[in-house]
Amino acid sequence: MDEPVIVQPKPYHVTVEAGRRYLWCSCGLSKTQPFCDQSHVGTTFRPVLHTATETRSVLFCGCKHTREQPFCDGSHNNLVDEYITDDRPREVLLAQTELARFDATGKALLDGGCYVRRHEQLHWTHRGGLALAPIISGLDGAEFIAQSAVKLDDDESQVFSVAGAEVVLFCLTGKGSVTISGRNFPLRPRGGALIRKGEAFRIARESDSEPLQLLMTLCPGDASLELVDSMPDRFDSRYAERTAIYDESSRKTMADRFYQVLIGEGTGSDEVSQFIGEVPQSKAAPHRHLYEEAIVILSGYGTLWTETLRAPVRAGDLIFLPAKQEHSLECESPDGMMLAGHFYPAGEPNINY
Repeated sequence: MDEPVIVQPKPYHVTVEAGRRYLWCSCGLSKTQPFCDQSHVGTTFRPVLHTATETRSVLFCGCKHTREQPFCDGSHNNLVDEYITDDRPREVLLAQTELARFDATGKALLDGGCYVRRHEQLHWTHRGGLALAPIISGLDGAEFIAQSAVKLDDDESQVFSVAGAEVVLFCLTGKGSVTISGRNFPLRPRGGALIRKGEAFRIARESDSEPLQLLMTLCPGDASLELVDSMPDRFDSRYAERTAIYDESSRKTMADRFYQVLIGEGTGSDEVSQFIGEVPQSKAAPHRHLYEEAIVILSGYGTLWTETLRAPVRAGDLIFLPAKQEHSLECESPDGMMLAGHFYPAGEPNINY
């Protein structure tokens, strides 16, 4: 046999134990998936040994086409022409779920701590030339990330620093710049920027620009944003490029969907990945991620589904998804949906189970 057997398109979720050895089946013939049972004998395939260094959740590849053996790298998404969707009749889905209600603060709580928050009902405070509105924090059940909406009160903010945490910015509207420990970088709509641990930053708006509106994500989320007297000269020059902007030519394919990682390991992020995704009119099959995630809807509308609840989503809405929470985001817009996401730990957004 020249090609492995595709056992299942999605990976196997397994909790590996520190010190234990696991033999992953690479041929797809084993009856004890995802592990080897010697069925490869007589073929050119060989199992792959993984020795766990810690007890944790991992995703062993089920399609056998991963380039990161033995773990899933999202390759299963490109073995089909269309992303795996939910083919259950809508009347069945509606009968199985209740409509989540938005409270007075604009928050609709779904299963497992997942929620949708309306951008226009955020509560703003003011500090150091910035208007800040919390979206996600430990008070909402987040374990690893915190996120706030940000606007400039003036043309330029004071200098901020976050000791022991990465700061990731995403530009929603307007044009401006971020100075990171003495280095200046542009901020443009649908673009991101990374401030590494120990660095400081200042945000400024271009004089002829519309109001600058950003999302600011901190990881770890329990870090505090501090004002400092002056801009320190401690830019981490190992990672000279700190910004990226959405570019169709840089997108990656995920069946009939697309995504582009803006901030991640390539830009020096040890903790957080930031991406933009494009979704056609469809409903994804219910799935889970190992990562904790924050999503903002940039355009389009639809419904977020969890096990027993659902909530409408539209452009500007913000979504929090705890790690391993089952969900399905449905795009109901004929023209599709664009979204931006931030998640911990850093990696690729095309991996789910």
